[in-house]
Amino acid sequence: MRLTSQWRDWSELLDGLATAVIWVDGQQRIGYMNIAAAELLQVSTRRIVGVPWKAVLPGLVEDLTSFGEQRLTVHEYSLQLPDLQRLRLSCTLSSYELGDQQGWLIELFNTERHHRIVEEDERWHQYEAGNLLVKTLAHEVKNPLAGIYGATQLLQKRFYQDTKALSFLDVIAKEVQRLKNLVDSMLGPKQTAEKQLHNLHDVIRHVLSVIRPAFPPNIQVMLDYDPSIPDVLMDFEALVQAFLNLIKNAMQAMENHGGLITIRTRVERKFTLGTQTFPLVAVVSIHDEGEGIPKEVFDSIFYPMVSSKKEGTGLGLPVSQNIVRQHGGLIVAESEPGHTVFHVYLPFERGPS
Repeated sequence: MRLTSQWRDWSELLDGLATAVIWVDGQQRIGYMNIAAAELLQVSTRRIVGVPWKAVLPGLVEDLTSFGEQRLTVHEYSLQLPDLQRLRLSCTLSSYELGDQQGWLIELFNTERHHRIVEEDERWHQYEAGNLLVKTLAHEVKNPLAGIYGATQLLQKRFYQDTKALSFLDVIAKEVQRLKNLVDSMLGPKQTAEKQLHNLHDVIRHVLSVIRPAFPPNIQVMLDYDPSIPDVLMDFEALVQAFLNLIKNAMQAMENHGGLITIRTRVERKFTLGTQTFPLVAVVSIHDEGEGIPKEVFDSIFYPMVSSKKEGTGLGLPVSQNIVRQHGGLIVAESEPGHTVFHVYLPFERGPS
């Protein structure tokens, strides 16, 4: 499209807007897209001109001519971006003349942040309530286990010459120890390590070095890093355990048919976790192409003893969530067949001076 001086004036004006704007011509092809819209939709402003608008906003409305001269607003519109992330928008469509050409103006408002704050606040409180209940129950179970184990040791000393009795007591002692380890896992990691500044990529690199020998040949890993991410104040060993659980889950989800695990790191700005908004938050996203998490258990996956795997203990995700929570962060999941992502949000904090 040849840019007249009037078009250039319009483009300079619209490019200065923070609101994402798309202008569609009379043939229902994109005639103009401002910078804010291109960044929001992850497309190139030059390459998008002339493309049918439905290729960019599929399913928004059936036909732009259907609402005439009226202004139409579509709420709760969902779109999958090129990087596979989901975006929720509110879209306003209106008949609009631009540069002496009749067409339509589409304004896009990102509502993802609002939805995410509401959802994360709900998850945050649900997790806090569930975690308190689990820890209370675990403490109650741990006390009688200690008594049983102590009594078993006394009986082993008394019946040290009775081979048959010792074999039974040995079974009891081992089972009590197994249950104790299970309860310790439910209680989560102990907060004894001093946090220090480390790079998140070093954590992921260490996890992959540990788990790679167990990777089936039909599973590949792709790393998509933001090299500018600052160091995070962390308990290195604890976060290794958290990411080990998440990456192992991704691997197990694809062990039957194979696929690609994508580990992506990014920085989010003005991000809210619980009741606090952070200027900068690190995001590590672990994406797999497995069968997905069944809907009936999805809302409970961060509760102990809940697992969609036949031999799963249901402790890996709760332990990971607990570790991330101890770092002031949160794990958020989204899942459908062929697309499961766990986003790990970790706030940046100042290290020791």
